[in-house]
Amino acid sequence: MTPGLTVFIPVYNEEPILAQNAERVLEHLARLGVPHEVILGSNGSTDRTPEIGAELARKHDNVQFFHVPERGPGRAFARALKLARYDKFVTLDADLSFDMAFVPDALASLEQNDAVIGSKGLGTQKRPLFRIIASDSFIWLTNLLLHMPYRDYAIGAKGYRTAAILPHADKVDVHTFYTQEMVYQIRRAGGRIAEIPVKCEDRRPSRFNLLHEGFYRYGKLFGLWFRSLRD
Repeated sequence: MTPGLTVFIPVYNEEPILAQNAERVLEHLARLGVPHEVILGSNGSTDRTPEIGAELARKHDNVQFFHVPERGPGRAFARALKLARYDKFVTLDADLSFDMAFVPDALASLEQNDAVIGSKGLGTQKRPLFRIIASDSFIWLTNLLLHMPYRDYAIGAKGYRTAAILPHADKVDVHTFYTQEMVYQIRRAGGRIAEIPVKCEDRRPSRFNLLHEGFYRYGKLFGLWFRSLRD
């Protein structure tokens, strides 16, 4: 694929912050000195997010935007992966809760690795304590069942060689479990995965029903574990 950087941001009802945060990302990428693009993937948005995203794509040649009516960041991830123009693929959260220093660090790491995990556990995080505890419990069980050593499986602040994950596009979970799927598949295929510390400050309410999200992700984790026993 063409050398460069694709940044993917899944968006759901981000009308208040989408335009300004997309412009911030574009300004940051322009300073990196590499070919780049931003893909905004609206999934299930019911506010003006689709209109704002479409306007950003008209304004900037290096912005792609799409809207799918069904909610699911994994669904948007799979579509963005097929649209990506460049050989490195980085995911960010729409609220930019991770320090943007992750982007150049990921770009450098992907010169030698197939994936790079931005880890709050290795860095610093300012989040509600109950969310930290819930995340750490899920990470502990993920690593126990799948024999993986990583400290973060959140959607944001992850990077991949596009060619390393394209073969697994059909395995992408449509909701929020796709990071575990991608990391597991790359590791199983013998790919190189690096983990680097990131700074995270996330104080806004979750975009998901946390109880439903917990049942969903644990169900998906046990499903992947059962499949791993047959691999």
